[in-house]
Amino acid sequence: MKGDLGKQLHLFRYVISYQQAKYIVDNYKGRTDEEKLINYIVKEKIWNWTADESARLHQKLYTNSQNTIIYPNGHSNANGGVNLKVVTNTRFRSEFIIIGDGKFLALLDKDATQDAKANCSSFNYARRNDFVHKVLDVYPTSNNEPKFRDESKVVMCNGEKIKDQKGNKVLYESPSELNQETKELVKKHRKQFIERFKDAKNK
Repeated sequence: MKGDLGKQLHLFRYVISYQQAKYIVDNYKGRTDEEKLINYIVKEKIWNWTADESARLHQKLYTNSQNTIIYPNGHSNANGGVNLKVVTNTRFRSEFIIIGDGKFLALLDKDATQDAKANCSSFNYARRNDFVHKVLDVYPTSNNEPKFRDESKVVMCNGEKIKDQKGNKVLYESPSELNQETKELVKKHRKQFIERFKDAKNK
């Protein structure tokens, strides 16, 4: 959908996602947002969730000319420095992006870091990771994003925008494919989440 209504529908995804995350943070016990999500899943007997969905789009980074990897401000190096995606609601629609230290990344959080704005969660109108998902949830990001989110993807150094050899601003971007090391780190983070879920369920 195009035009103002299309943009409003797209932006509403961030509102839904923030409200879902805030509800869990405000209403369930836990030292971290991740623990609160686990307690929500256990207490409410949520069965249609998974941590197996790809989080590639939520691992934005920049590799400079010295092959040094730079992450957005607020990035956590805990748990290997990778972000985990947990989805509920038909195992896809409601997503929660969790950084290494267990905090949700939500665009509309009043304390949102650059990392939260660049790698945030968003409600999915589609029911699975297929072409419909691309049409409803991925393609609209190309021209409907709020300005402050687009700005959060710009790589800065000492308050100045970094530019490439052609004078274009450099952006934090998702890798086209996760390297093997990152895949293993995501797998480890996912395994830890599942183990914590099982522990909470068996209490």
